[in-house]
Amino acid sequence: MTPPAASPSSGYPRPDEDFPSALRQARSAVDLLAQLKIPPSPARFVVLFNHQGGAMPDLSRAVNRLMSHDRLTATGLDELYDEFFTRFLEEEQLREASRRIGRTVAEVADCLGAASGSAKRYGSVLAGFSTSAEQIASLSPANLRMFAELSNAIGTVLSETRKMSDTNRILEERLQLSGREIEILREHLDLLEREAGLDGLTGIANRKSFDIVLREAIAQAQREEQPLSLLMIDIDHFKIFNDAHGHQMGDNVLKLVARYMRECVKGRDTVARYGGEEFTIILPHTRLDAAVQAANLIRHHVSSKKVVNRRTGANLGQITLSIGVAEYRPGEPSSELVHRADEALYLAKGSGRDKVASESEIPTHA
Repeated sequence: MTPPAASPSSGYPRPDEDFPSALRQARSAVDLLAQLKIPPSPARFVVLFNHQGGAMPDLSRAVNRLMSHDRLTATGLDELYDEFFTRFLEEEQLREASRRIGRTVAEVADCLGAASGSAKRYGSVLAGFSTSAEQIASLSPANLRMFAELSNAIGTVLSETRKMSDTNRILEERLQLSGREIEILREHLDLLEREAGLDGLTGIANRKSFDIVLREAIAQAQREEQPLSLLMIDIDHFKIFNDAHGHQMGDNVLKLVARYMRECVKGRDTVARYGGEEFTIILPHTRLDAAVQAANLIRHHVSSKKVVNRRTGANLGQITLSIGVAEYRPGEPSSELVHRADEALYLAKGSGRDKVASESEIPTHA
C-alpha cells in the first residue's frame, strides 16, 4: 500500500491544491458523513476526503466494500484511518527520529575524528620540539653558565610539553571511548524499539504489536486478494490453576503456551498475547478450513505436554485450549474479524472447552 499521493504524512488537503477541486472534494466528504448519519471527526473527514479524491485506490476499495455491505460506520471509518494513515504517521516519525539520531551520531563521530587527529598531530609536534630542546641543551657544555637560564627555561617548557602531551593522549582516549559509547547507545535504542512490540512475560508480540500487524495483514490480503484467518485462543480454567498453584506457576504456564504455539506456526504467522490468558494468531494466506486444522494441531500439541513443578516434581496436569477461528471478509474493519473469532472462541468454551470452533458454527439469529 502506498501513502496518499497528495500528502503522505497526514491525508489532509495541501494548501497548493486546486481550490475549487479541493472544496468539491471536501463538500462531498461532509455530505457523505451526513447521508450516513455518522458524527463528523477530523479522522473520518480525512478518510472520505481522500476516498472522494480517488488518489488512494486501496482506501477507496475498502470504503466501497463497506458501503456495499452497509457496514460503513463511525467505527469502520476510524479503523480505516488507523489502517491507512496512523501507521504512515508512526512510521514517518520513527524514520525521522532515526534520521536525526543518524545525523547526530555522524556529526559527533566527525568531531571526535577531527579532535582525535588534532590531538595526534599536536602530540607529534610537541614530541619533536622536546627532542630539539634536548639537543640544544647538549650542544652548550663549554659555556654552561651562559646557557644556565636558557636550560632552566627549556627544562620548564619540556616538563609542560610532556604534561600537555599526556593530557592530549588522555583526551584522545576519552574521545574514542565516547565514540564507542554513542554506538552502544544507538544499538540499545534499536533494541528498545524492537522490545517495545513484545510482551514482557512471554516474549511474543504484545497487544499493540498485534493491532499493527493485523492492520498490515488485512491491507496485504486486500491488495493481493489472498485469504487471511485469525485464531483467538484461551487457556482453559487458567484462573483456577493460578489460584491453586500461585502466580509464578501461572506465569510459567503462559510462557510455555506461548512457546508451544510458536513451535506450530510458520514464519509469516504472528503469535501474540491478547491479554491475560488469551492469545491470538494471525494466519496470512490461510482459508477457514486450513485455519481450523492449524488450530487443532496447536490444541493437540499443547495438551500433549505435562506441567511439572520443577521444585517438587509434582505433576500439575495438562494444559488445554479453547480456540475460535474466523476468516477475513473483504472490506470489513479488523474489529469485525476479531469479534467473530471471539464469538467462535466463546462457542468453543461453552461446548465444554478443549475444543476448536469456527465462525461457520456460530448460530445465526433471524
